[in-house]
Amino acid sequence: MGHVERFEGERAQIYERRIGKMIPFYDGIMELVATELLAITPESGNILSVGCGTGGDFKNLLKIAPERFSITGIDPSPEMIEQAIRKYDKIHFECKTVDQLPLEPKFHSATLLLVLHFLNDEGEKLSLLKEIYDRLQPGGNLILFDLFKSMPEEDDTLYSYVKSYLLNFKGWEEEALNQYLKRFYELHRIPESRYLELFKEAGFFKVQRKFQAFHVGGWMATKKA
Repeated sequence: MGHVERFEGERAQIYERRIGKMIPFYDGIMELVATELLAITPESGNILSVGCGTGGDFKNLLKIAPERFSITGIDPSPEMIEQAIRKYDKIHFECKTVDQLPLEPKFHSATLLLVLHFLNDEGEKLSLLKEIYDRLQPGGNLILFDLFKSMPEEDDTLYSYVKSYLLNFKGWEEEALNQYLKRFYELHRIPESRYLELFKEAGFFKVQRKFQAFHVGGWMATKKA
């Protein structure tokens, strides 16, 4: 892999506290991810979380099915993994990138949540999707959520909606929010049509959109059985 986004220092320490303020409907997204994993992963199945951060992606799933699955979480940040290990003893965590995982055993399901927008679209996004694809069992599914790019004519409207939502419902101060939104526009966001192309190029044969709100989208891609 090329660029690896690592959360270190203060970014790692406050990540779990901030993510819910930065992503619209974050709690609902995590509930949706848990619901999808329950539906698509067989009893005692293996789940891979790529870019697992502090492990919070599985908080909801562990509440309702603490013993049902074998979950592996990987992240390139040692500080994030240290936090995750302290919080979730039912998940196996490793500080590594997906290309450092062996090709066996393969996983029934995988998640890639709010990660892909950190990677450029000059091969890095596709490379990561291929690495995940290679580690899924035939018929396995990838659940991907990301910050995507709207059509150019929608940008101003989207910006005003997101700003209004975060100001009114997530407790942001305007100056700090403006700095965050500036950073948001510097991310490597792509339109939905490009996600569909990347899924196909990586080898997935079926893709379903599962969620869209403002600039946040969610898809499930399936590996052919």
